Amino acid sequence: MSNNSNNRQTPKQLNDLYAAYKLVFNSEDGTTVLDDLKKRFHMTTPTFVAGDSHESAFLEGQRSVVLTIENMIANTKK
Repeated sequence: MSNNSNNRQTPKQLNDLYAAYKLVFNSEDGTTVLDDLKKRFHMTTPTFVAGDSHESAFLEGQRSVVLTIENMIANTKK
């Protein structure tokens, strides 16, 4: 989620979205899925591919989705 889309949401909508991410990804199934996404999309491995900036950017794009999910969970307001 980019900052631009965050700016179009009210604080309540954004807090509700944070809560939804937390609800989904803190469940047993959600944790299983998030762990799988971390393995598949380069959370513990380098995304740099020597000599191929396009592949590096592609891999980093995959990784950024998982980072967004983690940030949404971490930003949940109580």
